[in-house]
Amino acid sequence: MSIDRFRNEGYTVAPVFDPALVAAAEQDIAAHIDRIAHALYRPIADTFPGEPLARRLDRIHRMDRSLADLLRIAVCTDAQHGPHMQELVRSPELVRTAERLAGVPIDGKVVRVRAAIESFERKLHRWHSDVALLDGSDCGRVRITAWIPLRSVTPSTGALDVAPGRREQPLPHHRTDGFAIDACDLAGAEVASPSCPAGSALFLDRFTPHRSRPLRGPARFALVVWMKSSERPID
Repeated sequence: MSIDRFRNEGYTVAPVFDPALVAAAEQDIAAHIDRIAHALYRPIADTFPGEPLARRLDRIHRMDRSLADLLRIAVCTDAQHGPHMQELVRSPELVRTAERLAGVPIDGKVVRVRAAIESFERKLHRWHSDVALLDGSDCGRVRITAWIPLRSVTPSTGALDVAPGRREQPLPHHRTDGFAIDACDLAGAEVASPSCPAGSALFLDRFTPHRSRPLRGPARFALVVWMKSSERPID
């Protein structure tokens, strides 16, 4: 872990977890898809339960886009409550690392699963920062984000793009198509795509722009933990 990189560039990658626990967290996603599928009127066979998780939603999408999207949304909304996912979320080392980097005590979290799936390229997140507005809302208490891929990622297998540089405030976000930073506001900016080995987390400052990269091949799932603090950072 490089504290200097985080302070200067607004991001760093650090080993946090046992890779075996991270791999087990993918099982929570597969189990969640099965749970939702069994609650539907559709035959369970229509959700290809024997298919590897990394290909399953793409295969369902080829048969029924709506069904695949329903299951994708269920994963991104609720799969973080799975038992292995919660072991990651409750990890003391995760909080200790975040506090060392951010320089503040962590007193709150928001957790979700995020996915990059070839069939759902239009659902990928565009350039944004995790705090987009300093409007006094609770969202503004986010100080640092841990992006935890559930398997090793490289620039070609699901890593994020990051615009390095520590910022004192967010870049403008526009509501014309979602809520995102206009690409022209980052024209000429350096872009990094840090690899993240299984068991590691990519830590992002709250104002660091980042986006999902288009993916060709197996889907990538990540657990995202936005960590909040009521205190100002120590300079």
